[in-house]
Amino acid sequence: MKIGCLIAQVTLPGNNFTIEGVDQSRYDGLAQCSVNSFKKFHPEVELHYVNDSNLSEYYEKYFKSFELVDHIGIVRYMLAYDIMLQNKYDKLIILGCDTITCDKMDEFINNNEDILATLNYPCQESTDYWTTPYFEVSPGVYDHGNINADVVCFNNPDALKKVIELSIEHYTYFAEQGALNELAWVDKSYSVKIVDFPYPTSPVVYNARSKGVFGTNMIVNGVLAKHGPLDGQPSPLKYFRVDNNKLYTGDNKQVKCFHFIEGLGGRSDKEFNTIMNDFKYKWFNAETIKFFKEQCGCSEFFN
Repeated sequence: MKIGCLIAQVTLPGNNFTIEGVDQSRYDGLAQCSVNSFKKFHPEVELHYVNDSNLSEYYEKYFKSFELVDHIGIVRYMLAYDIMLQNKYDKLIILGCDTITCDKMDEFINNNEDILATLNYPCQESTDYWTTPYFEVSPGVYDHGNINADVVCFNNPDALKKVIELSIEHYTYFAEQGALNELAWVDKSYSVKIVDFPYPTSPVVYNARSKGVFGTNMIVNGVLAKHGPLDGQPSPLKYFRVDNNKLYTGDNKQVKCFHFIEGLGGRSDKEFNTIMNDFKYKWFNAETIKFFKEQCGCSEFFN
């Protein structure tokens, strides 16, 4: 089985999730952590790390199937499609450059649905084309089926192509993430498995759910924010623990991939630097930082 992975750290001028003129080198430390951690647990996977320094090379070799649009998320999926086709990958994993891989992604490698997706924050989102569902998992236990686009595995290039087409034909603020949700819940032309859904019964977590909050800007200086009377209490991240060189949440889910998911692209340099310091020094307990350094190849970032 031939597997590829794409981590992209590039910007298109004017795209609506990034401040024009921001130097993308500010992501270097975090992106290198994403790259190192994925390589650590998946040495057999061909990793494509695309940044401003090698984008022109990738542009010449790939980008053959679609006319480019001015949205980095959609363009990243276009690049992934051509990488998957030209390299004849059986699987293509796409990761954001603000992720830390914490163990082998068995749920991606061992499942064969057309799309293997992961959960976004536990909230309902919608457009004119789709609404994320809210399920009763068991009597009195509910969960949101909201998919995030930054930790995903495609086993079928046609399914990836369909996501790209939907993201353009039904373009909204949510872009390729909206298209993923539309395909999963409305279009249904390809099979989709959310590998950490439903969260209450899942033994693993791959994305936003490990943070234990409902959205961005809800963990500030390591404590809860925008939580009303709970403001100032330790965030759920402070209750992470390490057992037998594996990272677990406070509710006993193994963290396979941690996703910071704080809308970094749209932040000014001042905001960006503030939240980077939060990530490095205030979000996590000492045990977790030690794990990231020693097990995930992230010493440079957390130093």
